[in-house]
This record gives sequence, C-alpha cells and structure tokens, in this order.
Amino acid sequence: MSVHHPHAEPVPTPGPAAAPPEPTPLFAWAATGDGPDPLPVVHFTTDDQEVALTPEGLALWPYHEAIREGGWHHFADFDAWAVPAETWGAAYRLEDDMFVAGGPGACATWYQGSLRPDEAWVAAARAAQSVVLLTAPIQHPSMYGYAVEAGVAYALLVPLMVV
Repeated sequence: MSVHHPHAEPVPTPGPAAAPPEPTPLFAWAATGDGPDPLPVVHFTTDDQEVALTPEGLALWPYHEAIREGGWHHFADFDAWAVPAETWGAAYRLEDDMFVAGGPGACATWYQGSLRPDEAWVAAARAAQSVVLLTAPIQHPSMYGYAVEAGVAYALLVPLMVV
C-alpha cells in the first residue's frame, strides 16, 4: 500500500540531453600578405581562451573539433595548407561587407559576418580568387606569431568569390 504525501515534491522526469554550449563567437580580421602577388588573409580569433592539453601535449581549445573535422592544417605544414581546400568555400560581398566561409563537418558555418577589409585586400581577393584562413587560440592577430611558435596555429587556402 502506498501513501501519497500531500506536500511531496513531484519526481522530476529526465528531459532531453542538454546540447553542448556553443563556443564563443569568432572574430575576423582582414590582412593582405606581402610580395608581388599578395594573397588576402583572414585571421580568426576568439575571446574564449580556455585551452586544455591532450595526454600527448596537443593543445585543445573550443574550436579544436571543428578544426579537425574541417581539414585545417598546422601553419608550419605549408605543403598541406597551400593546396586549395576543395571542401571549403568563401565569399565576400562588398556591398554590405559580408564575409562567409564554411567547410565540412563542424565547419559548415565557420564564419559569417563583417570583415572591414581595406582596398588592398579586396584587390588581392579579386585577383587571387582564394583566401588564406588562419586561426589560433589567440585574442588578436598580432599574437599569431606566438601561436605559430607554440604549434597551435592552423591554416587553409580556400577558394573565394568576391561579389
């Protein structure tokens, strides 16, 4: 025989599993490489700097899974990232300063937002019809060199449409 207590709290029923938290949004900075045929570059950074290490000492940060699924390469591996990433695409719409970049897996909607490039970047983008995407767990592109030295900088060469 069960007795119902009038003041008893209802037993909670499990609901759907909570979705993992979304990573902190990426920020993008446009830059133009040096040389006679400069390539347009876009640095991606984030304020979320919580980096964990694997047992092998590899840095993991909120975008690590996306980087792995998206086919990014360590910046130091030029031969790997200097080949256009066929599964990626990028477009820049000059009219409203909209830059969109995406690739496979978790990178399907890598970035969509303002870029604010200068005229040299737009000219290089139109000429090259490709863009170098750079990312690292840093808060500003000026720190990218340190990320390269630490082995936590990644790059891709992506086909680009400027409209």
